[in-house]
Amino acid sequence: MTNPYVQYLQSMNNASSTNDNAIAESQITSPYYDHIRIERELGTYLIKTIKEKPSVILLTGHAGDGKTGLLHQILSTLNVIRSQDNLKIKDVCYIEELSSLLLYVKDMSELTLQEQVAYLKEGFEVKAQGGSAIIISNTGPLIEAFKEYEKTISSNADLDAIEMDILKMMDNNGGEAKFVGQHEVVLINLARIDNTDLVPKLFEKILQPDLWSPCQTCSVAGSCPIYNNYNTIRENKESVITFIEAFYRWLYETDKRLTIRQILAHLTYSLTGNLDCGTLSIKKTEENLFNYHFANLFFGYIGTKSSSDALKIKAIQEIQSLRIDEKELPHNYNIFVRNDFSKLKKEVRYMSEKFWFNEMRFYNRNSSNLHSDEKPYLLRKAMRRMQVLFGEYSYEEQELLLAKVFTPIFPKYLKLREELIKKRELRILEKMVVRALNLILVGNIEGLQAEEVLYLPLKRNDVDVQSVQLLLGKVNTTEILVVQKEVESKFDGKVNFYKLEIKLSKIEESFPLSLLLLDYFDNIARGSVSTKLNPSLTHGVDKMKAKIYKAYKFKEEAEEVKVLVQTLKGPILVNLEIDDNKIYVD
Repeated sequence: MTNPYVQYLQSMNNASSTNDNAIAESQITSPYYDHIRIERELGTYLIKTIKEKPSVILLTGHAGDGKTGLLHQILSTLNVIRSQDNLKIKDVCYIEELSSLLLYVKDMSELTLQEQVAYLKEGFEVKAQGGSAIIISNTGPLIEAFKEYEKTISSNADLDAIEMDILKMMDNNGGEAKFVGQHEVVLINLARIDNTDLVPKLFEKILQPDLWSPCQTCSVAGSCPIYNNYNTIRENKESVITFIEAFYRWLYETDKRLTIRQILAHLTYSLTGNLDCGTLSIKKTEENLFNYHFANLFFGYIGTKSSSDALKIKAIQEIQSLRIDEKELPHNYNIFVRNDFSKLKKEVRYMSEKFWFNEMRFYNRNSSNLHSDEKPYLLRKAMRRMQVLFGEYSYEEQELLLAKVFTPIFPKYLKLREELIKKRELRILEKMVVRALNLILVGNIEGLQAEEVLYLPLKRNDVDVQSVQLLLGKVNTTEILVVQKEVESKFDGKVNFYKLEIKLSKIEESFPLSLLLLDYFDNIARGSVSTKLNPSLTHGVDKMKAKIYKAYKFKEEAEEVKVLVQTLKGPILVNLEIDDNKIYVD
């Protein structure tokens, strides 16, 4: 028996060319859309904006960011369309509650430039009459349409200023009404909105029991990998979501943000593997349950083999690039050496153990090929995937897992982001940052009072250590603070978080301490010889260094010259004083 809901889930990813609902319009018209859609707080905020005063709202962002779904939510909440209505390219509706008109444009990018300008003009005309407008557009067409529209109003319009106004609003993404040229608009850039916090809500919606109830009466329910995945995740939802959220958070913080569509594609493929309910074989039941298990599909594998179709999904490309299933994990010793599977969740324990012993029988009798054959290597990778998503972990073990899978500082970063920590923990972070900065600026700091002073030498960028360095300034480390600052979401008060900043007493500006920068400092402080830093962070570090040097350089009238000299016992600080054509060394 086929569950139509499973077919709907399968159609929401791009791992198969037959998937119709991988685009927003097809999803909205499905009868299942209402069951899994999430009422976004951003939609509530924009409805409130429209009710407060006539507004022109511009929605921009990447494909798959949920612009169409957001527009549909607003229109259906205002009772101007029904829940499964298709959106027109452009329409003008009447809002009975407000006794005013609402113009919407589903996607300006599908229109000619002349049509874009005409609809933009009509939107401002509706606003002038007491109504509102919601216009969806990609960034490029939006900027060009605004420029062309301004040209129709003024022959000397500052087109560069218009572009800068739009780009600035996109970057700030504050949701306030601002002027672009002569016109006030509310611009929302969905590409700047973090979708990670939606994951638990999406999973709750996807796993609603009533949507899966037809599977209970299916004749192959006991041998169906899809239904097995549903039941396994339902029983271990909290631990599974913990890792999935951590993975998506990692992508977001490392500039690899996923759109809502990409998240849905990953989750639905991981649940279903795009298997055809009607042709599921009841033969090789246990093998199918393992091969198409959520733990394998989530990583883009069918059993021990990578799926080329799965690699069409961005999240799977990213998780395979991390090579998580090749790393040293907390339960490796128990599974691979002791053959003890008790550290796996009970729902996967027997299946994994049996698959492992069946596949490893040959190598148990003949161990000479154990390390040279590819098969044992692939089997170990599969068991690592299983323990990542379905391992039994205490809180401390879960933190260790995330540290090994991603980077040692990552669990600490998650904690710093989610809760206000004690001052003592911040002081430990400050010491790490100071040590890293000293190593970056000075090189070898053994023997220096590096915990008390941050030295600012003149140092070439292309060498790690210089024998002699002219000292340009210094910072007492008591002036360097790492602080947590609460960030309130204007669109959703339930997803407030803390961000880290570095503050120095003589510098008004604070410096954001992102995950990438924190990881960079942590690696340097741990003694990493070579640590890669992406170009945008390199610019940020150089900017911070320049401001520190400017604020803390020695006064030019100082009569002493300070020099750092590298010796076999470590660097020493030497004071040089020139008096009466003589150099005095202190």
